[in-house]
Amino acid sequence: MREQGRVRWKRFALIFIPSTAVASLLLCATVQGAVGASFVVAGETIKVSADEIRAWGVSEYDDTVQTKDGREHPVYVTALRRSEADNLCQSYLLRTPLGPVTIRLTGGTGGEPVRAENQVIYAIRLDGHPRYTGLRFGRDASTLPSVPGVTGPTGAVGQYASTATVRHSRQLQLATSAWVLDVPDSSLRVLRGEHECF
Repeated sequence: MREQGRVRWKRFALIFIPSTAVASLLLCATVQGAVGASFVVAGETIKVSADEIRAWGVSEYDDTVQTKDGREHPVYVTALRRSEADNLCQSYLLRTPLGPVTIRLTGGTGGEPVRAENQVIYAIRLDGHPRYTGLRFGRDASTLPSVPGVTGPTGAVGQYASTATVRHSRQLQLATSAWVLDVPDSSLRVLRGEHECF
């Protein structure tokens, strides 16, 4: 029995160490601006929550993203020139031969918010209590003042706001990118079982 336990933990390490490395590399690449605003997505959902998000220069519109096999996924794109998030949590669930495992990243938990610049979020669900100022709805998405290098599709309905505040934010994302991402109190955990942000 003891020998079997050792083999299972070796398998566990073989599966999850690469996953953790990929997550860490993606975070580092995003921080350094190596990940572009448009890229091929994995197609898996990522859960993101925050007590409050404050954003400046907010453009929103519908679009599609593509997985490696060529499938198109409809998404709601939110481009933020600058943002702050309190008590941020990001998680995704892995199904493995050993059962479900959660990769969970938290930050901004000690009073200093997570800060991002030129961030683009590709979401399939957005919940919370938003408040906009300087809102202009119905603009052509291709004309919105957005993150540099990011343009909405011509003819798509878009909106722009000078500022936006979202309390109790809950998001299902397919991807996100940022030129700069500062995560104080960052903590990355690989947890056996389902321990998602919400």
